Amino acid sequence: MKYKLLAIDDSALHLSVVCKIAEQAGFASTGAISASEAKRMLSDNTFDCITLDLSLGEQTGSEIMHFLAELKCRTPILIVSGSTDETRKETLELGNLLKLNLAAPVSKPIDLAAFRKSLVRLATEMESDRLASARA
Repeated sequence: MKYKLLAIDDSALHLSVVCKIAEQAGFASTGAISASEAKRMLSDNTFDCITLDLSLGEQTGSEIMHFLAELKCRTPILIVSGSTDETRKETLELGNLLKLNLAAPVSKPIDLAAFRKSLVRLATEMESDRLASARA
């Protein structure tokens, strides 16, 4: 089963790279190049995983995180950002306060092999959870 991933990044190049690596890791990926496009997609669709850049031009990734909290989203979220370690740490703290399911952040420039491993690990965890639910 292919899981659906939404990649949110305002850089077309980074969006393309994230989607390509996600496809290699077994995800059907969709990209959103702006916060407004991401909000529309999140309102209209269900995703199994989300990658989120923290700098989205006019809006920030934290605004998307607040939107996800309003939706009571429990989808795994992987922060992919060129921000500082301190900013990524603060983002994880915000995610915990908002009760979001944040995975360990990935820094830019992206280590492609490590990013792919993170996605494969997430897909494996999701598959294990799906199988456990089916048995229950």
